[in-house]
Amino acid sequence: MRITLVTKGVVPCKGYGGIERQVDWLTTELVRQGHYVVLVAGPGSSHPLCEVRHAVTDAECRAAIPSDTHIVHLHAWKVEVPFPTLNTERGHLPDYPRPQPNWSFISARHAELHGRKTFVYNGFPVDDYRLAKSKNDHLFFMAAIARAGKGLNRAVDLAKKFDFTLDIAGGSRWKLLGRSKTRREGVFFKSLSRRYRFNGVVDGEEKLRLLGESKAFLNPIAWEEPFGNAPVEAMLCGTPVLTTPRGALPETVDRETGRFFDTDEQFARGLAEIGALSAQRCRESAADRFPIEKTAKAYLDLYARILDGEALP
Repeated sequence: MRITLVTKGVVPCKGYGGIERQVDWLTTELVRQGHYVVLVAGPGSSHPLCEVRHAVTDAECRAAIPSDTHIVHLHAWKVEVPFPTLNTERGHLPDYPRPQPNWSFISARHAELHGRKTFVYNGFPVDDYRLAKSKNDHLFFMAAIARAGKGLNRAVDLAKKFDFTLDIAGGSRWKLLGRSKTRREGVFFKSLSRRYRFNGVVDGEEKLRLLGESKAFLNPIAWEEPFGNAPVEAMLCGTPVLTTPRGALPETVDRETGRFFDTDEQFARGLAEIGALSAQRCRESAADRFPIEKTAKAYLDLYARILDGEALP
């Protein structure tokens, strides 16, 4: 099949970039399975296994799509193109108009909140993740720290109340002064204690080390998370997840990979229980459910349905 994948971001990405990583990994897997892929992405993008064309505007995007492509798969780029198309929504935008046909989402809850049914879970190159040789007693928070919905304020409060060290990745402490809500929450000043260790934006070996060595991944989100890449990355490194049951997390976290909490009392119980979870089984559960091979197969099934003339529900 001749497939065109489209994203506005730069591939490969550095640091934070969940959409770009997913498109990068999907490209690699589709090529590995024998398909011809053209990647349309932001200026500076490259990929070792396929042709890459750059685009910024909608017109450039349309012009970059090969005339002989069988299907176009748009990732968070809402543009009408004169080809059979699959549109994958990756944000939480339930009120956004979608006149284009054939939308997919990235979890069942994500689809439900947008009034749709079709979804494909994100996938990961599981062999790129590994178990750490040892664990520490820290909890790890990794998200865009200035986004209040990601829950750093709650994480900071929990670390103080339950007396644990919190490793934080996703930006420098100074970013907490930049957005009005995080500034009003006072997270900058509350996190000045030595128990809070800011690591900036991490990637590569440093990210794998922090994910793998931590006692648990702390994810106290306060919004409808479409999927949750970072918690799954933690699971693949053998680190269980302590999370609020928002958005897709009840679909991605199971009894072998973490615990849910809303109240502080539930958090305390979950924190006490995660020590009994096996790092190996945590990794195996995530690897069985979220490999990039399974994601690619699911998208190929959607491509075939669209090319057969079906309108996705």
